[in-house]
Formats: sequence, structure tokens, C-alpha cells
Amino acid sequence: MTTVADLAQLELDGDPIDPIGGAGALIGYARVSTRDQKLHRQVDALTAAGCQRIFEEKLSGKNTDRPELAKCLDYLRPGDTIVVLELWRLGRSLQDLISIVGELRRRGIGFKSLHEALDTTTPGGRLVFHVFAALAEFIRELIVEGTNEGLAAARVRGVRLGRPLAMTPEQIQSARTLLTQPENSVSSIAKLLGVSRSTIYKYVPELTNQPTLPLEAEQQLQPEAAALVEAPQPDPPESEPAPTGRGPACPTCDYRPTDSRELELHRDGLATIWLTLDPDHTGRIIERRHCERCQPHRARIVMCGLFDTTVMLGDDLAVPEPSPLPQPAVQWLTTNAWQQHHGDWYCDNHAEARP
Repeated sequence: MTTVADLAQLELDGDPIDPIGGAGALIGYARVSTRDQKLHRQVDALTAAGCQRIFEEKLSGKNTDRPELAKCLDYLRPGDTIVVLELWRLGRSLQDLISIVGELRRRGIGFKSLHEALDTTTPGGRLVFHVFAALAEFIRELIVEGTNEGLAAARVRGVRLGRPLAMTPEQIQSARTLLTQPENSVSSIAKLLGVSRSTIYKYVPELTNQPTLPLEAEQQLQPEAAALVEAPQPDPPESEPAPTGRGPACPTCDYRPTDSRELELHRDGLATIWLTLDPDHTGRIIERRHCERCQPHRARIVMCGLFDTTVMLGDDLAVPEPSPLPQPAVQWLTTNAWQQHHGDWYCDNHAEARP
């Protein structure tokens, strides 16, 4: 399916009638979709066209990874021309074809299709490809317009956009009820509900106004609550090798989960970006990913106003709401293409689709 991101890349730079390549060798590329099909007809036609070398491939055009095409493109030098029997032998789709030819253009390499009589080494063939690029830009604009209209209509109907909620209203209410009991910790409630600590902070925002304890401290102060779920094993002494865990290691503390349930929460935690201040450089942001064991003590969430993309602010950046975000956090968000609109933040993937 054609996407806006694909079509945004479709452009051919330079003068529309300026020829490309033509001074070097003719290099052929032949492809059939299945191993049962034969390449003889294409090879004969390319040989008759004067190709000095022909790359042959038996692979469906729907495959992104086409090794022989990659070898062919790597073999080409400025001034050479790649020759195919038919347009669709080279590109999987219009955007794929224009993307390949655009890259050849930037390298000074020409393109010929024998069946369609297209030849970018001539002004006329070059002009035809600019028409293709203009058509692709028109399609891109139609997709953007249609997407925005669809989003607006969905909002009018009260449809919630984005990924499904990580917590149901019943779970959120249960979390709030459990948090009123002093013997319950954020970590124990998160494990009981099958979510991560960061998810609890996301759906119970009033927690960000209260100081919280790291996982180890919570377990020491509230052993009864920690006993409700399986507690993580303590780190081994430095003299002993760490136990072999499962899944990816935490990039901050190198911890690996020890069972499948913990692995799911572990991956959920590592999917979230945490921002903290660099203690050695005033105003500089440290960007990290934390597991449940090493997350910062305090947290404030920044959520995309349209979808579920989140960034967690930790420690000194976690100023209580409704206070404005600290300037270093604002600078990080804008540098990473987040945009603010009517008080809400929108991530780089959804800034254009904001209301």
C-alpha cells in the first residue's frame, strides 16, 4: 500500500529535459517472478540492445530485498546506463521505480526501458519521468488530505485514535483504589495489573506530583506488598557472574528478566525513553532507557496528544503538573520534531495530523 512517507521521497531533481548518462556502458537487468519462469527472452533482448553485462534474478518484484538488483546498482558507474525490457522489471511500484531512477540520476547514471521506449539519456525520456514524479506528488497530497478528513470525521464521532489503551477504565480505578492503601507500592500494583510502572504513571497522572521510591526501596519498606507478586532476585556479588536472564539486557543497569511474565514488563519498560538532567553539564539532557529496577525516583509523562507515544521526564525534570515543562525538556522535544499545539504536544510521526 502506498503511504505518505513513501510518496514524500518521490522526486527527480535537476532540469526536466536534461539528459542523464549515456556516455558509458550499457548494463542489463532481467527479472522473473518465479524459478519456473525463463529469462531467455529478456536476456536476448538486452543482448541485442548492446548490454555488456546482464544481471539475472528470479524473485518476485514484491520483495524489497533483491540481491541481484543491489549488485547491479552497485556495479554501475557515472555515465553508465541500466537497461530493462519492461518498466515493472525494475520497480515494485511507481514510488519504487521513481526512487530508483532518482538515485541513478544523482549518481549520473541513465535508465532505459525497451518496451516503453523510455530513455533518460534523451530529453524526451527525461521529461516523461518528471511527469511521473508530478503524478506521485499529486497522489501524496490526496493521501494527506484524505487522512486529515478521516481523522476529523472520527473525532466528531467520538472515536479514540491511536493504539488501544494499555489500561482499561476498570484497571485505572483499581489502581487508584489500591494506591490509597499505604501498604501498596506502585511496583506491586503494576505487577498485579500486568503493566509497567511507567504505564501506571501514564494513566494515574496525579502520581507524578508525589515523590516515589525506586523498586528496591519499595520492597524493603513494604515487604507484604512486594510478596503479592514474584520479587526480582537481588543482584549477585561482584565476585560472582550474573545469572543468565531472558530477553534484552537493560542498557542502563544490564539487568535481564528471569521469567516470561517479567520479560513482557521488561520490554514494555525499555520501550519508553527517559530524560534526565546531566549532573556534570548544566542544561544538558541525558536520554536513556530503563527497566523496572533502575527507573528514576520521580517521573512526569509527556504524551503525544493524538497517539500513545510517550516520553518520561525523570528526577529534576519531573516538575509537578500543571507547572510548565522545564526548558531543557522543551528543547529536547523540539529538537526531536515534537510540536506544541493548543497546550498539547504532538510527536514527530503525528505532528501533521494534529487537530
